[in-house]
Amino acid sequence: MTRIRRPLLGLLGLFVAAVTIDRFGLGRPAEGALAAWVYALAAGVVALPLILPGLRRARPYATVGVALAAFAAAKAFMPDSPGSGSFEIHLAAAEAAFLGLAALLAHRLASGLDALDAALAAVGFGDYPALPLEGPQATSEILSEMARSRRHDRPLSVAVIEPLADTFETAVEMAGEEVQRALRTRYVRGRLARVIADHLRRSDLLFEDPATGRFVVLSPETGPEGAELLIGRIRQAAGLLALEVRSGSASFPDHAIAFEQLLAQAEQRLAGITPEVPAPSLRPVGGADQVHA
Repeated sequence: MTRIRRPLLGLLGLFVAAVTIDRFGLGRPAEGALAAWVYALAAGVVALPLILPGLRRARPYATVGVALAAFAAAKAFMPDSPGSGSFEIHLAAAEAAFLGLAALLAHRLASGLDALDAALAAVGFGDYPALPLEGPQATSEILSEMARSRRHDRPLSVAVIEPLADTFETAVEMAGEEVQRALRTRYVRGRLARVIADHLRRSDLLFEDPATGRFVVLSPETGPEGAELLIGRIRQAAGLLALEVRSGSASFPDHAIAFEQLLAQAEQRLAGITPEVPAPSLRPVGGADQVHA
């Protein structure tokens, strides 16, 4: 909540200070030095990043630049401040500073609201891109992709990804003071799942193994080299969350011919073990009757 409370209080203080200084500090208590359109423009500058997602996700100077550009354009067509017969540099500087600060605080407020929305979605409302590995939907997707790869003799890869325990604990501690530990843990896992999902293709499938907490990526039309490239991109993106991940992968038909065998080999490689022969079917997905159906 700090990321929202501070810029919100800052905006309120900025507008109060602007009105106070305008009325009593610039020598025109009767009518004010700043024109009414400046306040209207400032209100629009505050509303703009709240309305446009692209602007609030851009750099802060982009919002400030838009505000100052709008001010310069308006200044060229609007009349001068009340009571002034000509352009006054100190008033223009005060107006520009007012608008710039309003734009900066509005951007921070919008970014804080975005972060809160993402946290609530990841923790409380199921915005979680990874399917449970043992669930019926995962079983259906896995069996369909394995059958398609066998039928058309096309490659398919399975990668297992796991965050290192010490860096995961650090990321949880950095998640925010106002979130309890259980929610913070889910939040960090949700952010990692989202990072992984953002680097997948439409045809790739992402699962989470509740028993181990690992993420499993099934990538059709992907051989060993493609799987390593994907893992490299995920590892680099996870670093932006202060997370380190370890991984292992196996590919059909080079390493095994069944999903359970691919998963077992990928987990062995994740643990630093190099399998010499295809692993047996250790953990059927969705039940043996479904696997052999």
